[in-house]
Amino acid sequence: MNPVSSELQRLDRYPVLFFAVMFSGAFSIAFVIPLLSTYIIEELQEPAFNLALVIGGFSLVSLITNRIFGGLIDNGNRVKPLLIINISAFTIHALIQLTAPSYMSLVCLGIPLIGIAAGALSTMYSTGRLLAVQTGRNPGTFNLHMRICMSLGWVFGPPAAFLLYGSYGFTQIHLAATISAFIWLALCLLFIPGSLKTHIRKQIQESGGTDAVPMLLLIACVPVFALSAANSIFFSASPVYFIKEMGLSTSVPGWAVATKSLFEVLIIYFAIKPTERIGERNMMVFSGIGALLFFATITSATSVQQVLMLCIIEGMYYGICASVGITFIQNYARHKPGVATSYFVNAIFVGGLAGNILTGIIASYTTFQNTILSSVVLAALATIILLAIKPPQRHELAQPS
Repeated sequence: MNPVSSELQRLDRYPVLFFAVMFSGAFSIAFVIPLLSTYIIEELQEPAFNLALVIGGFSLVSLITNRIFGGLIDNGNRVKPLLIINISAFTIHALIQLTAPSYMSLVCLGIPLIGIAAGALSTMYSTGRLLAVQTGRNPGTFNLHMRICMSLGWVFGPPAAFLLYGSYGFTQIHLAATISAFIWLALCLLFIPGSLKTHIRKQIQESGGTDAVPMLLLIACVPVFALSAANSIFFSASPVYFIKEMGLSTSVPGWAVATKSLFEVLIIYFAIKPTERIGERNMMVFSGIGALLFFATITSATSVQQVLMLCIIEGMYYGICASVGITFIQNYARHKPGVATSYFVNAIFVGGLAGNILTGIIASYTTFQNTILSSVVLAALATIILLAIKPPQRHELAQPS
Protein backbone atom coordinates (compact mmCIF):
# COMPACT_ATOMS: atom_id res chain seq x y z
CA MET A 1 0.00 0.00 0.00
CA ASN A 2 1.55 3.32 -1.01
CA PRO A 3 1.61 6.20 1.49
CA VAL A 4 -1.14 8.17 -0.30
CA SER A 5 -3.56 5.25 -0.24
CA SER A 6 -2.74 4.67 3.41
CA GLU A 7 -3.40 8.32 4.32
CA LEU A 8 -6.63 8.41 2.35
CA GLN A 9 -7.76 5.20 3.98
CA ARG A 10 -7.13 6.69 7.40
CA LEU A 11 -9.23 9.75 6.58
CA ASP A 12 -11.85 7.50 5.02
CA ARG A 13 -12.14 5.60 8.30
CA TYR A 14 -11.80 8.68 10.51
CA PRO A 15 -13.08 11.77 8.63
CA VAL A 16 -13.24 13.55 11.98
CA LEU A 17 -9.47 14.07 11.57
CA PHE A 18 -10.08 16.24 8.52
CA PHE A 19 -12.87 18.10 10.29
CA ALA A 20 -10.46 18.77 13.16
CA VAL A 21 -8.15 20.54 10.70
CA MET A 22 -11.13 22.46 9.30
CA PHE A 23 -12.38 23.54 12.72
CA SER A 24 -8.94 24.59 13.99
CA GLY A 25 -8.45 26.73 10.88
CA ALA A 26 -11.86 28.37 11.15
CA PHE A 27 -11.33 28.99 14.87
CA SER A 28 -7.86 30.49 14.30
CA ILE A 29 -9.04 32.91 11.62
CA ALA A 30 -12.24 33.77 13.53
CA PHE A 31 -10.11 34.44 16.60
CA VAL A 32 -8.16 37.19 14.79
CA ILE A 33 -10.25 38.83 12.05
CA PRO A 34 -13.18 40.20 14.15
CA LEU A 35 -10.73 41.92 16.52
CA LEU A 36 -8.86 43.76 13.75
CA SER A 37 -11.00 46.90 14.02
CA THR A 38 -10.59 47.03 17.81
CA TYR A 39 -6.87 46.32 17.50
CA ILE A 40 -6.27 49.10 14.96
CA ILE A 41 -8.43 51.77 16.59
CA GLU A 42 -8.12 51.02 20.33
CA GLU A 43 -4.71 49.39 20.67
CA LEU A 44 -2.71 51.05 17.87
CA GLN A 45 -4.62 54.36 18.20
CA GLU A 46 -5.08 54.76 14.45
CA PRO A 47 -7.96 56.73 12.84
CA ALA A 48 -10.93 54.73 11.65
CA PHE A 49 -10.21 55.24 7.92
CA ASN A 50 -7.00 53.23 8.29
CA LEU A 51 -9.20 50.25 9.10
CA ALA A 52 -10.54 50.33 5.54
CA LEU A 53 -6.99 50.14 4.16
CA VAL A 54 -6.17 47.00 6.14
CA ILE A 55 -9.47 45.17 5.62
CA GLY A 56 -9.68 46.16 1.96
CA GLY A 57 -6.04 45.25 1.41
CA PHE A 58 -6.12 41.77 2.87
CA SER A 59 -9.49 41.06 1.25
CA LEU A 60 -8.00 41.90 -2.17
CA VAL A 61 -4.97 39.68 -1.50
CA SER A 62 -7.32 36.89 -0.40
CA LEU A 63 -9.37 37.16 -3.61
CA ILE A 64 -6.20 36.85 -5.70
CA THR A 65 -4.90 33.98 -3.55
CA ASN A 66 -8.16 32.06 -3.89
CA ARG A 67 -8.09 32.38 -7.67
CA ILE A 68 -4.43 31.41 -8.05
CA PHE A 69 -4.55 28.50 -5.62
CA GLY A 70 -7.81 27.22 -7.14
CA GLY A 71 -6.16 27.19 -10.56
CA LEU A 72 -3.09 25.40 -9.21
CA ILE A 73 -5.26 22.71 -7.64
CA ASP A 74 -7.17 22.16 -10.88
CA ASN A 75 -3.88 21.98 -12.79
CA GLY A 76 -2.82 18.99 -10.73
CA ASN A 77 -0.74 20.54 -7.95
CA ARG A 78 -0.80 18.83 -4.57
CA VAL A 79 -3.11 20.54 -2.09
CA LYS A 80 -1.07 20.03 1.08
CA PRO A 81 1.83 22.37 0.16
CA LEU A 82 -0.68 25.08 -0.78
CA LEU A 83 -2.52 24.67 2.51
CA ILE A 84 0.78 24.81 4.40
CA ILE A 85 1.51 28.14 2.67
CA ASN A 86 -1.86 29.47 3.88
CA ILE A 87 -1.31 28.33 7.46
CA SER A 88 2.33 29.43 7.57
CA ALA A 89 1.28 32.95 6.51
CA PHE A 90 -1.17 33.07 9.41
CA THR A 91 1.47 31.77 11.83
CA ILE A 92 4.08 34.32 10.70
CA HIS A 93 1.55 37.15 11.05
CA ALA A 94 0.71 36.08 14.60
CA LEU A 95 4.40 35.90 15.51
CA ILE A 96 5.09 39.36 14.05
CA GLN A 97 2.25 40.98 15.99
CA LEU A 98 3.36 39.15 19.13
CA THR A 99 6.98 40.34 18.88
CA ALA A 100 6.71 43.66 16.98
CA PRO A 101 3.15 45.00 17.10
CA SER A 102 2.71 48.20 15.07
CA TYR A 103 0.49 49.67 12.41
CA MET A 104 3.34 49.66 9.87
CA SER A 105 4.01 45.96 10.40
CA LEU A 106 0.28 45.33 10.04
CA VAL A 107 0.13 47.24 6.74
CA CYS A 108 3.41 46.11 5.20
CA LEU A 109 3.38 42.48 6.39
CA GLY A 110 -0.06 41.84 7.88
CA ILE A 111 -2.05 42.69 4.74
CA PRO A 112 -0.32 40.12 2.49
CA LEU A 113 0.01 37.52 5.26
CA ILE A 114 -3.61 37.75 6.45
CA GLY A 115 -4.78 37.77 2.84
CA ILE A 116 -2.87 34.59 2.03
CA ALA A 117 -4.00 33.01 5.30
CA ALA A 118 -7.67 33.79 4.61
CA GLY A 119 -7.26 31.87 1.35
CA ALA A 120 -7.07 28.73 3.49
CA LEU A 121 -10.89 28.68 3.45
CA SER A 122 -10.98 28.04 -0.30
CA THR A 123 -8.05 25.60 -0.15
CA MET A 124 -9.70 23.61 2.64
CA TYR A 125 -12.99 23.39 0.76
CA SER A 126 -11.15 22.19 -2.36
CA THR A 127 -9.26 19.64 -0.28
CA GLY A 128 -12.50 18.39 1.24
CA ARG A 129 -14.14 18.11 -2.17
CA LEU A 130 -11.28 15.97 -3.52
CA LEU A 131 -11.22 13.89 -0.35
CA ALA A 132 -14.97 13.25 -0.55
CA VAL A 133 -14.92 12.21 -4.20
CA GLN A 134 -11.80 10.06 -3.93
CA THR A 135 -13.18 8.18 -0.92
CA GLY A 136 -16.59 7.62 -2.52
CA ARG A 137 -18.54 10.11 -0.40
CA ASN A 138 -21.32 12.45 -1.51
CA PRO A 139 -19.54 15.79 -2.12
CA GLY A 140 -22.65 17.82 -1.27
CA THR A 141 -23.13 16.11 2.07
CA PHE A 142 -19.42 16.43 2.84
CA ASN A 143 -19.60 20.16 2.01
CA LEU A 144 -22.40 20.55 4.54
CA HIS A 145 -20.30 18.85 7.21
CA MET A 146 -17.36 21.13 6.36
CA ARG A 147 -19.63 24.16 6.68
CA ILE A 148 -20.75 23.01 10.13
CA CYS A 149 -17.09 22.92 11.20
CA MET A 150 -16.54 26.36 9.68
CA SER A 151 -19.61 27.82 11.41
CA LEU A 152 -18.65 26.29 14.75
CA GLY A 153 -15.22 27.88 14.44
CA TRP A 154 -16.90 31.26 14.01
CA VAL A 155 -19.33 30.53 16.86
CA PHE A 156 -16.50 29.93 19.34
CA GLY A 157 -13.62 32.03 17.93
CA PRO A 158 -14.91 35.62 18.29
CA PRO A 159 -16.40 35.19 21.81
CA ALA A 160 -13.17 33.57 23.00
CA ALA A 161 -11.11 36.40 21.50
CA PHE A 162 -13.22 39.20 22.97
CA LEU A 163 -13.35 37.46 26.36
CA LEU A 164 -9.56 37.16 26.41
CA TYR A 165 -9.17 40.74 25.19
CA GLY A 166 -11.47 42.06 27.91
CA SER A 167 -9.55 40.22 30.60
CA TYR A 168 -5.90 40.48 29.51
CA GLY A 169 -5.41 42.68 26.44
CA PHE A 170 -3.82 42.18 23.05
CA THR A 171 -0.52 40.68 24.19
CA GLN A 172 -2.36 37.57 25.31
CA ILE A 173 -4.50 37.68 22.15
CA HIS A 174 -1.39 37.49 19.95
CA LEU A 175 0.06 34.71 22.11
CA ALA A 176 -3.15 32.70 21.90
CA ALA A 177 -3.35 33.30 18.14
CA THR A 178 0.21 32.01 17.74
CA ILE A 179 -0.54 28.87 19.75
CA SER A 180 -3.73 28.30 17.76
CA ALA A 181 -1.78 28.73 14.49
CA PHE A 182 0.81 26.12 15.48
CA ILE A 183 -1.96 23.68 16.45
CA TRP A 184 -3.59 24.25 13.05
CA LEU A 185 -0.27 23.72 11.27
CA ALA A 186 0.47 20.54 13.26
CA LEU A 187 -2.94 19.04 12.46
CA CYS A 188 -2.45 19.81 8.77
CA LEU A 189 0.98 18.17 8.73
CA LEU A 190 -0.35 15.11 10.54
CA PHE A 191 -3.64 14.46 8.78
CA ILE A 192 -3.74 15.97 5.27
CA PRO A 193 -2.49 13.43 2.68
CA GLY A 194 0.80 14.62 1.22
CA SER A 195 0.05 13.61 -2.37
CA LEU A 196 -3.65 14.42 -2.56
CA LYS A 197 -4.38 16.16 -5.86
CA THR A 198 -7.11 16.35 -8.46
CA HIS A 199 -7.94 13.33 -10.59
CA ILE A 200 -10.14 15.33 -12.95
CA ARG A 201 -7.56 17.03 -15.19
CA LYS A 202 -6.29 13.66 -16.42
CA GLN A 203 -9.85 12.57 -17.22
CA ILE A 204 -10.45 15.72 -19.26
CA GLN A 205 -7.27 15.17 -21.26
CA GLU A 206 -8.16 11.54 -21.91
CA SER A 207 -11.74 12.36 -22.94
CA GLY A 208 -10.82 15.42 -25.00
CA GLY A 209 -13.29 17.56 -23.02
CA THR A 210 -13.14 21.31 -22.55
CA ASP A 211 -11.24 22.88 -19.66
CA ALA A 212 -13.07 26.21 -19.80
CA VAL A 213 -15.02 27.81 -16.96
CA PRO A 214 -18.73 27.75 -17.95
CA MET A 215 -20.67 31.01 -18.13
CA LEU A 216 -23.36 29.44 -15.93
CA LEU A 217 -20.76 29.19 -13.14
CA LEU A 218 -20.38 32.98 -13.18
CA ILE A 219 -24.16 33.47 -13.20
CA ALA A 220 -24.52 31.02 -10.30
CA CYS A 221 -22.15 33.18 -8.25
CA VAL A 222 -24.49 36.20 -8.45
CA PRO A 223 -27.14 34.87 -5.99
CA VAL A 224 -24.41 33.92 -3.50
CA PHE A 225 -22.87 37.38 -3.91
CA ALA A 226 -26.25 39.11 -3.45
CA LEU A 227 -27.23 37.10 -0.35
CA SER A 228 -23.77 37.63 1.16
CA ALA A 229 -24.02 41.39 0.56
CA ALA A 230 -27.50 41.47 2.14
CA ASN A 231 -26.20 39.55 5.15
CA SER A 232 -23.26 41.96 5.47
CA ILE A 233 -25.56 45.00 5.34
CA PHE A 234 -27.70 43.65 8.15
CA PHE A 235 -24.68 42.61 10.22
CA SER A 236 -23.22 46.14 9.93
CA ALA A 237 -26.41 48.17 10.26
CA SER A 238 -28.50 46.18 12.73
CA PRO A 239 -26.63 47.08 15.97
CA VAL A 240 -27.12 50.81 15.39
CA TYR A 241 -30.68 50.25 14.20
CA PHE A 242 -31.66 48.15 17.22
CA ILE A 243 -30.05 50.43 19.80
CA LYS A 244 -30.36 53.95 18.36
CA GLU A 245 -33.44 53.82 16.14
CA MET A 246 -35.52 51.17 17.91
CA GLY A 247 -34.38 52.09 21.42
CA LEU A 248 -33.67 48.49 22.48
CA SER A 249 -31.03 47.56 25.06
CA THR A 250 -27.38 47.26 24.09
CA SER A 251 -27.48 43.48 24.60
CA VAL A 252 -30.02 42.89 21.81
CA PRO A 253 -27.50 42.86 18.89
CA GLY A 254 -25.47 40.20 20.71
CA TRP A 255 -28.54 38.04 21.33
CA ALA A 256 -29.59 38.50 17.71
CA VAL A 257 -26.22 37.28 16.39
CA ALA A 258 -26.23 34.35 18.83
CA THR A 259 -29.74 33.32 17.74
CA LYS A 260 -28.84 33.61 14.07
CA SER A 261 -25.60 31.64 14.52
CA LEU A 262 -27.29 28.85 16.48
CA PHE A 263 -29.99 28.31 13.88
CA GLU A 264 -27.44 28.64 11.08
CA VAL A 265 -25.58 25.64 12.47
CA LEU A 266 -28.82 23.70 13.02
CA ILE A 267 -30.10 24.34 9.49
CA ILE A 268 -26.77 23.29 7.99
CA TYR A 269 -27.03 19.98 9.83
CA PHE A 270 -30.68 19.32 9.03
CA ALA A 271 -30.41 20.52 5.41
CA ILE A 272 -28.47 17.41 4.38
CA LYS A 273 -31.49 15.15 3.71
CA PRO A 274 -33.71 17.78 2.01
CA THR A 275 -30.79 18.77 -0.22
CA GLU A 276 -30.33 15.17 -1.32
CA ARG A 277 -34.03 14.98 -2.22
CA ILE A 278 -34.67 18.26 -4.04
CA GLY A 279 -31.19 19.39 -5.10
CA GLU A 280 -28.98 22.36 -4.37
CA ARG A 281 -30.68 24.84 -6.70
CA ASN A 282 -34.12 24.35 -5.13
CA MET A 283 -32.60 24.69 -1.66
CA MET A 284 -30.98 27.95 -2.76
CA VAL A 285 -34.41 29.15 -3.94
CA PHE A 286 -35.68 28.57 -0.39
CA SER A 287 -32.71 30.60 0.84
CA GLY A 288 -33.63 33.50 -1.42
CA ILE A 289 -37.29 33.40 -0.38
CA GLY A 290 -36.27 33.24 3.30
CA ALA A 291 -34.04 36.29 2.80
CA LEU A 292 -36.91 38.17 1.16
CA LEU A 293 -39.20 37.33 4.07
CA PHE A 294 -36.62 38.29 6.69
CA PHE A 295 -35.56 41.66 5.24
CA ALA A 296 -39.14 42.63 4.42
CA THR A 297 -40.30 42.05 8.02
CA ILE A 298 -37.34 42.70 10.37
CA THR A 299 -37.83 46.48 10.32
CA SER A 300 -41.46 45.95 11.38
CA ALA A 301 -40.42 44.24 14.63
CA THR A 302 -41.30 46.22 17.75
CA SER A 303 -39.96 44.03 20.57
CA VAL A 304 -36.95 41.93 21.48
CA GLN A 305 -39.01 38.76 21.17
CA GLN A 306 -40.04 39.61 17.61
CA VAL A 307 -36.45 40.44 16.66
CA LEU A 308 -35.16 37.12 17.96
CA MET A 309 -37.95 35.17 16.27
CA LEU A 310 -37.15 36.78 12.94
CA CYS A 311 -33.41 36.14 13.45
CA ILE A 312 -34.31 32.44 13.36
CA ILE A 313 -35.35 33.00 9.74
CA GLU A 314 -32.07 34.87 9.16
CA GLY A 315 -30.07 31.91 10.44
CA MET A 316 -32.07 29.53 8.27
CA TYR A 317 -31.72 31.47 5.01
CA TYR A 318 -28.01 32.20 5.42
CA GLY A 319 -27.27 28.72 6.74
CA ILE A 320 -28.61 27.31 3.46
CA CYS A 321 -26.71 29.85 1.35
CA ALA A 322 -23.39 29.36 3.14
CA SER A 323 -23.57 25.55 3.15
CA VAL A 324 -25.48 24.52 0.03
CA GLY A 325 -24.13 27.45 -2.02
CA ILE A 326 -20.68 25.91 -2.44
CA THR A 327 -22.04 22.67 -3.93
CA PHE A 328 -24.54 24.68 -6.01
CA ILE A 329 -21.65 26.57 -7.63
CA GLN A 330 -19.33 23.54 -7.90
CA ASN A 331 -22.03 21.66 -9.82
CA TYR A 332 -21.66 24.12 -12.70
CA ALA A 333 -17.96 23.27 -13.13
CA ARG A 334 -17.36 19.76 -11.83
CA HIS A 335 -14.27 19.55 -14.04
CA LYS A 336 -12.71 22.52 -12.16
CA PRO A 337 -13.61 22.13 -8.45
CA GLY A 338 -10.69 24.25 -7.26
CA VAL A 339 -11.61 27.22 -9.42
CA ALA A 340 -15.33 26.74 -8.67
CA THR A 341 -14.58 26.75 -4.94
CA SER A 342 -12.49 29.90 -5.29
CA TYR A 343 -15.38 31.57 -7.14
CA PHE A 344 -17.72 30.64 -4.26
CA VAL A 345 -15.39 32.01 -1.60
CA ASN A 346 -14.73 35.15 -3.64
CA ALA A 347 -18.49 35.68 -4.10
CA ILE A 348 -18.85 35.55 -0.30
CA PHE A 349 -15.87 37.89 0.21
CA VAL A 350 -16.86 40.43 -2.45
CA GLY A 351 -20.47 40.31 -1.27
CA GLY A 352 -19.33 41.12 2.24
CA LEU A 353 -17.20 44.04 1.02
CA ALA A 354 -20.03 45.37 -1.15
CA GLY A 355 -22.42 45.12 1.78
CA ASN A 356 -20.12 47.16 4.01
CA ILE A 357 -19.68 49.81 1.32
CA LEU A 358 -23.43 50.02 0.68
CA THR A 359 -24.08 50.31 4.41
CA GLY A 360 -21.77 53.29 4.67
CA ILE A 361 -23.23 55.04 1.62
CA ILE A 362 -26.93 54.46 2.33
CA ALA A 363 -26.68 55.12 6.07
CA SER A 364 -24.86 58.40 5.40
CA TYR A 365 -27.80 59.80 3.43
CA THR A 366 -30.75 58.10 5.10
CA THR A 367 -31.62 55.92 8.12
CA PHE A 368 -30.27 52.55 9.19
CA GLN A 369 -33.80 51.19 8.82
CA ASN A 370 -33.73 52.09 5.11
CA THR A 371 -30.25 50.61 4.87
CA ILE A 372 -31.58 47.27 6.07
CA LEU A 373 -34.60 47.53 3.78
CA SER A 374 -32.26 47.93 0.79
CA SER A 375 -31.34 44.28 1.30
CA VAL A 376 -34.78 43.36 -0.02
CA VAL A 377 -33.53 44.34 -3.50
CA LEU A 378 -30.51 42.04 -3.18
CA ALA A 379 -32.65 39.18 -1.91
CA ALA A 380 -35.09 39.67 -4.81
CA LEU A 381 -32.19 39.67 -7.31
CA ALA A 382 -30.88 36.41 -5.87
CA THR A 383 -34.31 34.75 -5.94
CA ILE A 384 -35.06 35.79 -9.53
CA ILE A 385 -31.73 34.43 -10.82
CA LEU A 386 -32.13 31.20 -8.88
CA LEU A 387 -35.58 30.67 -10.39
CA ALA A 388 -34.35 31.45 -13.90
CA ILE A 389 -30.96 29.75 -14.03
CA LYS A 390 -30.68 26.46 -15.89
CA PRO A 391 -29.97 23.52 -13.54
CA PRO A 392 -26.48 22.02 -13.94
CA GLN A 393 -26.14 18.95 -16.12
CA ARG A 394 -25.65 15.81 -14.06
CA HIS A 395 -22.60 13.88 -15.15
CA GLU A 396 -19.89 11.86 -13.52
CA LEU A 397 -16.76 13.64 -14.74
CA ALA A 398 -15.76 14.49 -11.17
CA GLN A 399 -15.68 10.86 -10.07
CA PRO A 400 -12.28 9.19 -9.70
CA SER A 401 -11.29 6.70 -12.36
